[in-house]
Amino acid sequence: MPRRATLTTDAITAAALRVGDREGPAAMSMRRIANELGCDPMALYRHFPDREALLDAVADRALTGLPLPAPELPWDERLTELFLAIRAAALQHPGIAGHLAARPPLGPSARPLFGAMASALTEAGLSPEDGVRTVQALVAYLSAALAMAARAGAPDERWEQVKAAISALPGAPPGDALPVTGSEEQFRYGLGLLVAGIRAAGHGDGGGG
Repeated sequence: MPRRATLTTDAITAAALRVGDREGPAAMSMRRIANELGCDPMALYRHFPDREALLDAVADRALTGLPLPAPELPWDERLTELFLAIRAAALQHPGIAGHLAARPPLGPSARPLFGAMASALTEAGLSPEDGVRTVQALVAYLSAALAMAARAGAPDERWEQVKAAISALPGAPPGDALPVTGSEEQFRYGLGLLVAGIRAAGHGDGGGG
């Protein structure tokens, strides 16, 4: 284990991410992360003012290396690919996914992603002001979806109850049309609705869904 003499912000965030991946969000305390590093917990405060600042940096680290969509793709395809990739990256790290949902990161890994969002929305025909508001709405949707994804899985008893209630409505579609809460299927459908709304608002020429 590295000792205090070799302690860096990079080493701390890497250790915190390992702890979260292995043991879940409840384990990501300053004491537990320090134990992973073999140092005194107070040493962490030389690099981060508090636990929240550390978790912000860990959330940003979870997005490190996320590839940007190919610029030649239509704006709507780029936007869809980008949000699917962010969701997938966050869910690969269950210890930090909840924090990422509550406080979308603003660090060096996240900033290019926001830049790619802004570029796609400009191409869609939105004004800079509407682009900012749209990014905020998309990030809010992503955050809610990540929070729900923590409980995603096979249909449970509640899903069966909702399915039965929907099927009983006059003219209702089959109940199995209901996606599992927090699933990728549900996320893709909602994202498609948002992209369709952006297309209508900006009159863009996106060729994808």
